[in-house]
Amino acid sequence: MDNVFRAKDKARKHITGDYTKNYELLRDYVLELQATNPDTTVKIDVCSEPNPDSPTRQFRRIYVRSGPLKKGFKACLRDLLGFDGAFMKGPFLGQVLSAVGLDSNNGIYPLAYGIVESENIESWKWFLDNIGDDLDLGRNSNFTFISDRQKGLHTTVEQLFPNAEHRYCIRHIHDNMRKRWRKTEYRDHLWKCALATTIPEFEHLMKEFSQYDKEAY
Repeated sequence: MDNVFRAKDKARKHITGDYTKNYELLRDYVLELQATNPDTTVKIDVCSEPNPDSPTRQFRRIYVRSGPLKKGFKACLRDLLGFDGAFMKGPFLGQVLSAVGLDSNNGIYPLAYGIVESENIESWKWFLDNIGDDLDLGRNSNFTFISDRQKGLHTTVEQLFPNAEHRYCIRHIHDNMRKRWRKTEYRDHLWKCALATTIPEFEHLMKEFSQYDKEAY
């Protein structure tokens, strides 16, 4: 069995390359990305080495935003961004952070991504600082941000963009709610409230929800 796993690992390395050595190609990848996609932003954060004269650095984070994607996002004229994070698979732990918008057809529009050590206030601040610089978002920005209540994100948005609206993904809220209230009626009430387009309509639907089940409300 050990021979089978060794053979499988050898075949994978032959196809995709060695995980560790691929980090050595990161700078070449960045240069090629910027050469073929004008106005592309790439930021790499590395850990300091004990020896300042050492020619090598340990990778910590990367932020990538394609130039053409920024141009398309600006053309959509929709001041809305969704943020999410996902665990990486492989021998090196970390998380992928992403920022997406909406295009003119209400489809998801990818804008930027980052690879960081973990989801925390520091890594989200680094990612959002880069997003803010790329899109010229100041503290007075009135963008709307949507997220799944990721660790550290709410605090970071409040610090960097205090005037922005920060809302939570309704699907994530429903996933948490149905752990206790499973009937489809709860889901239907929740989605009706989320789809309201005016404040009076929202308040009316929330009142109906409270009449249906005050505890769930």
